[in-house]
Amino acid sequence: MRMIRGLLLLGALVTLSTSLLQCYSCGKVHNEPTETQMDSFGRVIAKLHMGRCTEGTYKECNVREDECQSVQVKSQLGDKTAPPVSATVFKCGQSLKRGKLCRTLKLTGQLLIHVHLDYCEVQACEQDKCFLP
Repeated sequence: MRMIRGLLLLGALVTLSTSLLQCYSCGKVHNEPTETQMDSFGRVIAKLHMGRCTEGTYKECNVREDECQSVQVKSQLGDKTAPPVSATVFKCGQSLKRGKLCRTLKLTGQLLIHVHLDYCEVQACEQDKCFLP
């Protein structure tokens, strides 16, 4: 009986390790930012360990991440004289933490790089590369 349980567990682990979700891991700005805003955006996506969106900017998610997320944000990105810019960040994420993601991003942005987010919304899907940058 123990041998059967062990084989089932091993089979489940092999299945998990070979079928991890793949999501884009990048960010892009949608309108014309100032130089200060682009510098701030570059720092934001660097803190998130990602780059600007280009062909092939996806990664294999870790085992705990069960969905791809598209995070829409709007911010002045540190340039108080310019209108807010809208941007999208694509990433692997956890469905259990999705509800708190915007709050976490707002706090992290203010604490680490002094950027205030005026708007944040998260969408999610569970298929490989389901959000295209």
